[in-house]
Amino acid sequence: MAEKYKVLIAASAKLDIAEKKRYIIKEFKYREYADNYVSKIKKAVKHLDVFPKGYDSTGFWYRGYKIYFKPAYSHIIFFIVDDTKRTVTVLRVLQDGMDWEYILHRWIRESQG
Repeated sequence: MAEKYKVLIAASAKLDIAEKKRYIIKEFKYREYADNYVSKIKKAVKHLDVFPKGYDSTGFWYRGYKIYFKPAYSHIIFFIVDDTKRTVTVLRVLQDGMDWEYILHRWIRESQG
């Protein structure tokens, strides 16, 4: 059996999740739905611990790492894989209807100076 990767969630992805949860609570006044959203995303992220490179690449690079993506519950989870450290780092969590290529490109440019 393959050794599992440690899954980390970057501050940028945590912010994406928190903002979506706040939006659900503010607009729909439905805390249970917001909590369910967070639970589903965390579950999908957790499953990146096995064979993370089995997902498609975005074609973007972040700090020398190829960015992969995983569709999950009408969202897209963007992450990098460090084989040396056996880690997966979730960078962003975006709704699948968003122009994720534009958002990712702009975010990479801003975060790398």
